Amino acid sequence: MGGIDFPMLADPNSEIIGAYGIRNPNPAPGTRHEGMAFPGTYIVDAEGVVVEKFFEDSHRIRPTAQTVLMKTFGADGGRRTEVQLPQFNFAAYASQDDWRPGNTVVLVTDFDLPERMHLYGQGSDYTAVDLQVVETEFVLMGALDLPEPEILYLEPIDESVPVYHGTPQIQREISLSPAYREDSITVDAILTYQTCDDEICYPPADFELEFTFDVEQNDRIRAPEDVRHPGE
Repeated sequence: MGGIDFPMLADPNSEIIGAYGIRNPNPAPGTRHEGMAFPGTYIVDAEGVVVEKFFEDSHRIRPTAQTVLMKTFGADGGRRTEVQLPQFNFAAYASQDDWRPGNTVVLVTDFDLPERMHLYGQGSDYTAVDLQVVETEFVLMGALDLPEPEILYLEPIDESVPVYHGTPQIQREISLSPAYREDSITVDAILTYQTCDDEICYPPADFELEFTFDVEQNDRIRAPEDVRHPGE
């Protein structure tokens, strides 16, 4: 039915949801959302082993398939902005160029650092790399995803600091409010960084970025009355 050719599980009394500990306690008793699970996605390998999972607090916010593929497998993203700076080059893009209200996407920055140049990570007195979203109505800034840094020992000052070399990638999650009704939106972001090489430690700097998305509205036509959830 409906082109689905794999088994599906019905759980009308939320017994299995409860057994797995993913029942969402937020919906009020007696409402049509009572007994629902936290929205989640599991990535399972060919051996049936769960290798990644994504869960959200709100049933109205969830990552897109393209975002899950990018975060899990490094899938290609949308339009790229290529930037050449004196200390390094980088490319900025989103996991996709289209967006729906209620979806989470990621903003990505791919760095290309010259040999012997390092970028500071979090956990030192130097300015750590960051990607902050400028406050925008209907846009919620989510988690920052950073790779594991290397620990660099600076012998002249007897200091160990977290840094990145080579081609690190950082990601920032952003979600679009389910209440958004326009057909496009622009999100401004600020990339903050500080770099050093073997001889020079450069001052902290910011770079302004702009991401524009086409917004496709969700289908709001209600299901026929005879198949609606009780209480709708």
